[in-house]
Amino acid sequence: MRSIRPSGPQDLDFLVELWLQESLTAHPFIDAEYWRTNAEEMKTKYLPMADTVVIEEGGHVAGFVSMVDDYLAALFIDSRHHKKGLGKQLLDHVKQDRTAIRLQVYRENERAVRFYEKQGFRIEEEMIDEATSTEEYRMVWMRNHE
Repeated sequence: MRSIRPSGPQDLDFLVELWLQESLTAHPFIDAEYWRTNAEEMKTKYLPMADTVVIEEGGHVAGFVSMVDDYLAALFIDSRHHKKGLGKQLLDHVKQDRTAIRLQVYRENERAVRFYEKQGFRIEEEMIDEATSTEEYRMVWMRNHE
């Protein structure tokens, strides 16, 4: 059984651990220490300021999406649950009440770039992430007003 629900304080430690593990896996081109040193800030600053929902499968959290207004700050799925449509389901959930969503993704994270393109996002701008000196894309999804 799969369900989407708002995250609660009881989820925080797991979400930070999931963020850290999946960030390390998805971004081998960035020094692992960067992610480790940012885990505490993720827990105390970024996740608390975001509107975060989790997706559960079989009663266990399998992923989450964090939004700050119309900015997609994080979308992470536990690697044991990849290729099951959970990321698409979370994106569809946050698209419901928004007319536009923006995000930033590292150019070298080709799997994520392809995923977002399949979900209707397009590259709006190429930039350099100052924190990591790594190329990234700003991508945008706009609801069609036809």
